[in-house]
Amino acid sequence: MKRTTAGVLLAVVALTLTACGEEKQPAGADVVQTSAAQQTASAAPEADVAADVKVTKCDSDSYTPKITIEVTNSTAEDARYAVTIAIKDAEGKASGEALFAKNRMTPGQKVTEEIPGDTPVKGKITCEVARAKRLPPK
Repeated sequence: MKRTTAGVLLAVVALTLTACGEEKQPAGADVVQTSAAQQTASAAPEADVAADVKVTKCDSDSYTPKITIEVTNSTAEDARYAVTIAIKDAEGKASGEALFAKNRMTPGQKVTEEIPGDTPVKGKITCEVARAKRLPPK
C-alpha cells in the first residue's frame, strides 16, 4: 500500500513540474534554441580573454598584497575589462583576491596597473588570473 501511494505521489509531482514550464509566447515572439556546439563556440572567445591579462608582479612585502597586472586589448574593437586575480598563500590555499576594471580600452591598448589584494597575507604568495571578462564598452 505504501509503495502504491508513493508511486502515485511521485507521478503527480512529476506531472505538476512538467506543466510548470509551459508559458504562452506572444504572437510573433522569437524562440531561440542553442545547441551545445553553439554554446561551446560562444565560450571559446571568453577563454582567450585570460590571454590578454598577464601578472607581472605578485608581492606581499607589506600588510596588503600588491599585484601588478598588464592588460592588453587584443581585439579590433573598444572593450571593457573586468579581471579577478586569485591570491594564494605559501601552502597554495586561497587567501584573497585582487580586482581590476577598466571601462574603455581601445584596440591594442596596454594598461599596467598595481592593484591591492583584499585580504592581508603574510609570507610568500602566488597570483593567477581567476576570471577575466571582456565586455562591450560603456
